[in-house]
Amino acid sequence: ADLGLPASASSSSNAFLYRASGQTSAPPPAASEGGPFSGLGVGVKVGVAGIGFDVATPLVPTRLNLRGGATFFSYNLNLTTSDNLVVNGTLKLQNSGVMVDWFPFRGSFRLSGGATVYNNKGVTATVNEPSGSSFTLGKDKYYSSASSPITGTGVFKLGGNAGGRVSFGWGNLVPKKGHHFSFDTELGIEFVSKPTVALGFAGSYCTGSATCESPTPIANNPTFAADVATEQAKLQNDVNFLSFYPIVSVGIGWRLF
Repeated sequence: ADLGLPASASSSSNAFLYRASGQTSAPPPAASEGGPFSGLGVGVKVGVAGIGFDVATPLVPTRLNLRGGATFFSYNLNLTTSDNLVVNGTLKLQNSGVMVDWFPFRGSFRLSGGATVYNNKGVTATVNEPSGSSFTLGKDKYYSSASSPITGTGVFKLGGNAGGRVSFGWGNLVPKKGHHFSFDTELGIEFVSKPTVALGFAGSYCTGSATCESPTPIANNPTFAADVATEQAKLQNDVNFLSFYPIVSVGIGWRLF
């Protein structure tokens, strides 16, 4: 009940009661968790999508976070295919997304859903077939000519530029006030849609023998073009099942404020 005491008198009374109970001072008031966007946390992570980072801020403190991040990875490829094509390329995994993290028990466990806003996963490659070497396209065998050796390009793109994603994990980049460090794990699936494959060739070739006096130019040659189309369709069929990409990562985070 309000006894009409002034604030100073009320404070003095409280201090007297705590001294009487043997305590030197009243305990500090509980820290307020604030409201939306009242904190900021950052983290670094590593996983099957490469090395990356996350930034998060609370929408409902200890219950709901807004999180965004990106991952990067690059690797050079140098190989000879089963068709004896000499390939040099680069594998790139570039990705960024936005997620909403829900902490149903107000702890570290979370359920997340969101969207990929930029996706560039795939391989770009060049073909440089030495003169006189044989290779197979479709069901036909060819020889790269000495006057104009076979060259080519290949592009494999894993999914479209955007998609959805769902995951679960442990760790809160914006933990309760007074806590700063967090350890984060995440498991889930990114829906990237059907991949695409594109092949292109240039130069001239021989058939039947590596030593030929009259090589055939690829340009406007229906037989070679049909074999390229067959090979591209085969590769496309082999990768059509890759319409999603796993989300697996571990990382550490720090609450800035």
